[in-house]
Amino acid sequence: MAFRLLTLGELRLVDPSGNAVTFSEKGLIILAYLFVHPQRAQSRTALSKLLWDAVEPAQAYTNMRKSLSRIDGRQHELGHQFVQITASDVKLNAKAIDCDIAGLEAPPVSDALIDLRSLVGLFSHAFLENVDSTGAALSAWIGQQRVQHLSRLRKALITAIPIAKSAQDIALVKDAALRIFQHDPDDEMIVSLLAETYSTEGKVEAFRNIYEGQKQKLWGNLTLDPDVHALNVVKKVFEKQRTLLAVSQQGIGDQLGAKANTGLKRPMPRLVLLPPVESIAGRQPLLPFADALIEDVTIALCSLTSVSVVAPYTAAQISRQSDKATTIAQHSISYVLDTRLSGQGTQCSLFVQLVYFANDEVIWADRYDMEKDSLAVQRRQIARRISMAITGEIERNELAREYFEQSPTAYHHYLLGQRHLKNLGLPDIRRARKEFRAALNHSPYFAPALSGIARTYSREWLITARGDAQLLKEAEKHANKAIAAGQDMVGGYRELGVAKMLLGGIDESVEALELAETLSPHYADVTADYADTLVHASKPGLALEKIEKAIELNPLSPDVYLWTAAGASYCLEEYEQALSYIERMADRGLANRLSAASWAMIGDQKRAKSFVRKARETNPDFDVDTWLTAVPFKEQWQKDHYRDGLRSAGF
Repeated sequence: MAFRLLTLGELRLVDPSGNAVTFSEKGLIILAYLFVHPQRAQSRTALSKLLWDAVEPAQAYTNMRKSLSRIDGRQHELGHQFVQITASDVKLNAKAIDCDIAGLEAPPVSDALIDLRSLVGLFSHAFLENVDSTGAALSAWIGQQRVQHLSRLRKALITAIPIAKSAQDIALVKDAALRIFQHDPDDEMIVSLLAETYSTEGKVEAFRNIYEGQKQKLWGNLTLDPDVHALNVVKKVFEKQRTLLAVSQQGIGDQLGAKANTGLKRPMPRLVLLPPVESIAGRQPLLPFADALIEDVTIALCSLTSVSVVAPYTAAQISRQSDKATTIAQHSISYVLDTRLSGQGTQCSLFVQLVYFANDEVIWADRYDMEKDSLAVQRRQIARRISMAITGEIERNELAREYFEQSPTAYHHYLLGQRHLKNLGLPDIRRARKEFRAALNHSPYFAPALSGIARTYSREWLITARGDAQLLKEAEKHANKAIAAGQDMVGGYRELGVAKMLLGGIDESVEALELAETLSPHYADVTADYADTLVHASKPGLALEKIEKAIELNPLSPDVYLWTAAGASYCLEEYEQALSYIERMADRGLANRLSAASWAMIGDQKRAKSFVRKARETNPDFDVDTWLTAVPFKEQWQKDHYRDGLRSAGF
């Protein structure tokens, strides 16, 4: 029997009798590295960079030489040569030493349950668990090995699920899932499997406590760095491909799928697809085709088990009612696909948007050309595209809803805060912050409330126009906490983008909001914030395109959308267009300064001065240069342009 290197848990070397053998830690790490390396060999230079990446290369190489000298001396003392050391390389002698993870290179055994049981026993501890690494290169390598081990365990688990039938087999599957969950509580497949298991056992609350405890444990280990941590985390989220488990109807699926009477079962969401309503005088010749298209989509969705679809006849009746909202609420409908035709004659397009009825949130939208000549051929293809899009968005949205429902009281306060945030006045902003803080008292890691607090600080900075940098620092801090607490939720990235923009980090703001829009491409408010940042990034043309998209997603737009559109138009020297956007605002007083500047640039001094007087009434201490110093623009021409308008108006 050879000497054996143990890497899972405490790193140590044992002799053929199982007794621990003294060996330097650096030497044991080199042995572990060589066991993992495909060639079982590595250059001295590469090993020195792995172990001492934080020091100068010359010093690292010297350290490497000394360590190899100690390893060689210890090998002579033991009478066994574990590695062969040359002037340039270090090579493992696999005949003289074995390793606990050596067997991982072999293909899985034919019996999936035996393979899973072996891996569960093997991975009872993490790779190099007690090695205190301060070097980035070594830490990254250790982390990479642990991810690979979890991936191997996960694949074995998926293979074993369909054939796990006995209580012992199911307990093994549950044990494996818990091992993975301890290291990756965001793995949706694992969370789904454990939730099913604990529900079947009538222990839903026990799993909820485990889930929250693990999230809080990870929270405590996070380093919240706004520039590096937050944006790097979200990039990893986008790169990571997550697979949702489809539990087989045989084996474990039979046992886990049958919920215990004591378990909690989420009601299936209901979806109604409203056909477009006939226009005045029936001037839409493609309306019958569009109506048939929506019926096609409805029928296609009836085969799904994750959503309940309202029949086409009832949907048509609802679409003709003046008070659709009341009827939708009476029938407990969760999602509404709203449709409308736009264009003239045969040059029409069908606009569809999927709305979550509870808070009137548009979660997906798209537009389809309706060419009469080819519509009959394309009808089913378009129906399939819409069906797939609806299905994916509802499943994604329902997963997000589960997060909200973990703490109903926190969610209630969050909704109250959101209601106050719809108004731009300072008292409402501070009421919203109070509600968000109340939500955190019930659930300290509730990401939406953290995002909400961030927004109140950035809004207060804008409304008061005092240039108080501390408000923006608070917004940035809470945005990063929101990202850490809910990495796959868009709110934190959105608020980080807004805070970064107001702090002058234009490029970082554009990056954060671009990622936010990628995460939620049909979230109108995110697109609107992205547009605002693009104005400050000196890209008013692109900003106007974005804000028009947001207005299309949210046609009865809040004032802040129109304010952003007006600002982009001003930068493009489209002053009358800017004023037309302001005219559509419910509270036009918020844009008095912009109105004054626009009228001045047009040449109407009388109207310009009237808006100056209105602006002075609400903010008598306003100073052009102080304000322009505080508001970030990437290029100087924008500040000069705004200054010219404000000075010409009389500020």
